[in-house]
Amino acid sequence: MISQYIKPVLTFSLIFIVCFISCTNPLYNESKPIMYIKSKQEINDYFIKNHDNLNPIEGMWSLGVIRTLYKNGKRVASESEPHRMSLAIIKEGDLFRVHDVNGEPSNYIAHFNGTNESGNYDYQCYFTETNDLVKTIASFSGDLFLRYEYDAPKGIMMKYYYKSGLHKGSKLVKKMIEDGSLRLNWKFSWLKYSPVDSTKAEWQILDYWDDWDNDFPTITNPFFYHKSF
Repeated sequence: MISQYIKPVLTFSLIFIVCFISCTNPLYNESKPIMYIKSKQEINDYFIKNHDNLNPIEGMWSLGVIRTLYKNGKRVASESEPHRMSLAIIKEGDLFRVHDVNGEPSNYIAHFNGTNESGNYDYQCYFTETNDLVKTIASFSGDLFLRYEYDAPKGIMMKYYYKSGLHKGSKLVKKMIEDGSLRLNWKFSWLKYSPVDSTKAEWQILDYWDDWDNDFPTITNPFFYHKSF
């Protein structure tokens, strides 16, 4: 049953947790994306030096995710992970680029970009292993929270549901991914932990998680897929 391979895909999805790009963006050229990596020391030095002049979205963030699998429009499995990784957002030119806080290389290239709507940012992510590009709108609120969602790109779905696993090479699985009847939705929540306003009450953070209308922050649960393909 395909349930045995849902968990690896969900875990893999988090490795990429964050992403976005555009052909006209300085992050890319016509041939291939360009990844800019900042070391942990460079990131820390930047925040110390610019502490009094940071844009509200800049800082160090904890990233959480809710992952839900749908088959033919019906929810068949879901799990959540309140803290998957720590990320830094740093303004570089007109973009707010995403970096691993420890300066580690990643499998994605991501950034936020301001819009004409207050509290909204364009978010783009390019997955380097599957050459997938995703774009969405991120909601920024209270100088503490970021939220957005999108479905896992088809390249990732193909790699982990069609090109490997129990149903490797299944024409039915391939068709379901292509027509969207098998999809994996990712809901991302960011919580800023540095720098923060110490007057923010804890209940604001707890209410933020509850707003997802899910059993977040329940940690990963086993998946049970009741129907085989």
